[in-house]
Amino acid sequence: MTTRRDFLKLSALAVAATTGMPGFLARAATQATGDRTLVVIQLTGGNDGLNTLVPYSNGAYYAARPTIAVPRKDVLTLTPDLGMHPSLRPLAALWDKGQLAWIENVGYPDPNRSHFASMAIWHTADPAQAQADGWIGRVAEQLGDPFCASNVGGTTPLALRADTFSLPSIESVASFGVKLPAGLEDAFGAMLAAPRSGEADYLGRATRQMLKNTARVQKNAKKYREGASYPEGRFAAQLRDAARLIAAGVGQRILYVSHGNYDTHAGQRGEQDGLLGDLAAGLAAFYADLEAQGLAQKVIVMGFSEFGRRVAENASAGTDHGQGSVMFALGHGVKGGVHGDSPDLENLSLGDIKYKQDFRGVYAGALGGWLGLDARSVLGGEFKGPQWLA
Repeated sequence: MTTRRDFLKLSALAVAATTGMPGFLARAATQATGDRTLVVIQLTGGNDGLNTLVPYSNGAYYAARPTIAVPRKDVLTLTPDLGMHPSLRPLAALWDKGQLAWIENVGYPDPNRSHFASMAIWHTADPAQAQADGWIGRVAEQLGDPFCASNVGGTTPLALRADTFSLPSIESVASFGVKLPAGLEDAFGAMLAAPRSGEADYLGRATRQMLKNTARVQKNAKKYREGASYPEGRFAAQLRDAARLIAAGVGQRILYVSHGNYDTHAGQRGEQDGLLGDLAAGLAAFYADLEAQGLAQKVIVMGFSEFGRRVAENASAGTDHGQGSVMFALGHGVKGGVHGDSPDLENLSLGDIKYKQDFRGVYAGALGGWLGLDARSVLGGEFKGPQWLA
């Protein structure tokens, strides 16, 4: 004999056992609107901004980096002073179309060179480190939808944790579904079919909606045919899954993907060159796929790293933890170009690039200008940023 308590426990178990299928709860309480998506790319480990967007006209850059500087002849020229690392060539076509933006000298007050602390600051959008939840988690609370965003990958990052829940992490779209412990399937089905009232009735309806939406999304995901050839590797596979989620129309507002490790203390040229090539090839395929699906106008990508690197190279042909760095954004909704001044290498902070643009101003553009949300309530204040949106 099954009881109301059994039913509630099994229904909650079903909800908890899903692998993150977005939108499986009843949408009656959801305030989410709009069909635009923001894809956030985290460059884990502290990407070196100076060798990403290279100040090739500045002699101080080459003086500080006698072995790891990108030779001027190899730089992909963007402006009279700045150019991209040659490994980023797959993104050149987006630059030519005005769909790639670079945002210079980004950081926050009282910079922290600790990976853990600095990443927590970017994840919570709180340099004071007083917030316990993430900025994307607060988006979910604002929308009233705990499945409006997902991490595509393993462990859910702090950015996607709300006050009372964590947004889902999706290892693979192909494995989405409701997973009950073995032996409970028949009992759960019978309990779900039984008439209920009150709280149990609501949870039963929500669970049935979960199963219906799961089946719908699985069906739509199976219809997906990639519109571009993705390179090998985990990062590209995660971007392919992000494209599948967007194409399936599951209502995700934010998708989060991580790439790294960019902590290049030694042998930086070999390590970062490969990482940037992997990044660019994956992003180029992802956006070509969205174009083929007719979805590119609804998606922008925004990338960041927790900090930049020191201006001067170290004795191991690498760079140590720094402060200000560069962000990027791409898509039809982006105002292409370089936003902000070239780094001032003659006026440093303890050997680091000084930040001029608070990263929360860039977040505010993504939240308010692109997603149409209340950026002030998410970020805890008014933050101005460069006009990087079209």
